[in-house]
Amino acid sequence: MAAPDICSRSRYSSMTALEELNRTTLLCRDYVAEGLSDIEIGHSFRSLRVLCVSDLQNLSSHSGQTALVTLVSLLSRMGIQVGLAVPDVAMLFPQPPLSGSSLRSALIASSEIFVTGATVRCDSDCNPDLIFVLGDSKIDTGQANSWRLSGSDWYGALKMEESVKTKAWTAEWPIGSMVSAAMAANEAFKFVMRRLPLRDPADSIFFEPSPSCSWNFGSLPIRSQDVDLGEVDLISAGAISQAALYALMRLPKVFMWGRIFDDDVTGRSNLNRNMLTLVSDVGLKKVLVVAQRCGTKLRLEPVPNRFTHRPSNPRTLAPRVLVGVDDIPSRWQVQRSAPGWLAVGGTSHFSVSSSAHLPDEPCCGCLHPVDDPAGANPIPTVSFVSFWAGLAMAVRLVREALAIPYSRNQQHLWLTPLRMDLPHAGMWSPVASRQDCPVPCFSSTASCSKR
Repeated sequence: MAAPDICSRSRYSSMTALEELNRTTLLCRDYVAEGLSDIEIGHSFRSLRVLCVSDLQNLSSHSGQTALVTLVSLLSRMGIQVGLAVPDVAMLFPQPPLSGSSLRSALIASSEIFVTGATVRCDSDCNPDLIFVLGDSKIDTGQANSWRLSGSDWYGALKMEESVKTKAWTAEWPIGSMVSAAMAANEAFKFVMRRLPLRDPADSIFFEPSPSCSWNFGSLPIRSQDVDLGEVDLISAGAISQAALYALMRLPKVFMWGRIFDDDVTGRSNLNRNMLTLVSDVGLKKVLVVAQRCGTKLRLEPVPNRFTHRPSNPRTLAPRVLVGVDDIPSRWQVQRSAPGWLAVGGTSHFSVSSSAHLPDEPCCGCLHPVDDPAGANPIPTVSFVSFWAGLAMAVRLVREALAIPYSRNQQHLWLTPLRMDLPHAGMWSPVASRQDCPVPCFSSTASCSKR
C-alpha cells in the first residue's frame, strides 16, 4: 500500500525540481537539440554524480573550507548529486546559509535545501562521474575525470589531475577559493552539456573540458585591522546581489551597513542561483531573507519596495551603491540618484558584465546606452554565471573601500566563464563617455561641451 505514496512523492520531487531548475533549462536551450524535453534536460543534471575530496590539511584554512562550501552550493543549485570524502572539522568562520559548528555535518544537512532532489552525502564510493579535489589532497586517480582546486587570497586555479602539482589551501582571504569553486562548477555544467545532443555540433567547442584555467582579480595586501566598507545600498535582492553578499560575508574583518531594495518574493525558479536562499524561503520577501542571512556582519535594512529615482531628491542613496539588476533602464534610474561610487553587475546567458563608476567618470548609461526590450523574460541563467557577477562586484567594493580601485582601463570587465582556459575569456576595458548617454552623466555632458 505504501508504493503509490512513494511514487507520488518521487513525481512531486521531480516536478518541483524541474520548476526550480527552469532558468538553467532555458539556458541549455541556447544550444541543445530542439526535440529535447525539459524532463530530459533536468534528468541529465539530477543524474550527475560529483565527488568532492579533501584531507584535513586543506580544510584547516578558511579558504579551503570556503572552496568546498561554495562548490557544493553551486553544484547543488544545478540539481547535481554530491558525494563528500572529507574529514569532519570545526567550521572556522560562518558559512551562511549553512548553520552549525561542524563543516561536514553542515554540508550533509544542506542536502535538498538548495534545490529539491539535489542530495549531499558522505559517500566516497558514489561511483562519481567527476571528482573535484582541494589542493594537494590524495585521491585514487582511476575513478573518473578529476580536477584540483588551488590558489591564493585573490587567485584561483583549476587543473586536471594529470597537470602540475598543487599546494594545500592556506590563504587567509577566500576570494581565490571562490574563483576556483566557480570554475569547477562550470566544468560540471559542461560535462552535462557534452551528454546532451546539440542543435549545432560545431557548438561543442564551448563545452570542451578545460585542462587548466585560472583567474586573478589582482592581489591586494591583506590588512590585519578591520575593513569598514561604510554605508552601502544594494539595488535588488536577487542572484547577483546575493552572490556579492555571500562573498563579502566570508571576508575576515570586513563590515558594512546600509539598505537593500527589492519588492519581489522568493520563487522556486530563484533557487538555481540565489546563494543565500533555501527551499524553505519560497514565498518570503527576498529582502527579508537576505537581511536575516547577513546578520550583524553586514547590517542591512530591508526595504521591500522597488527603488525609484526621484528628480526632486536625487541624493537618496548611500555614498556607495551596488546594482545587481539586468534591466538596463533600471540601472539608468539608479545612476541618476547615486551621489558617489556605483558598481553594476549583470549577466547575459553565459556572459558576465561588471563595471564601476564615479561621478566624474563615464557612467553605466555610457556603457549600456540602449535598452534591450527584446531581452528574454524569464532570463536564462545558471548558478556559476550569476555567482561570477556578484563576486566581481564584491571585489570592486572592497578595492574601493581600501582606496585601491581598478585602473581606468579596467573600468569594465566582460567575462565568459565557459572556457576560462582561453585567452579572451575575460576582457578588461575602459568605458567611453557618450554624447547620447541616457542618464545623462557629468562625463557625457562635459564631453559635449568640449565639442
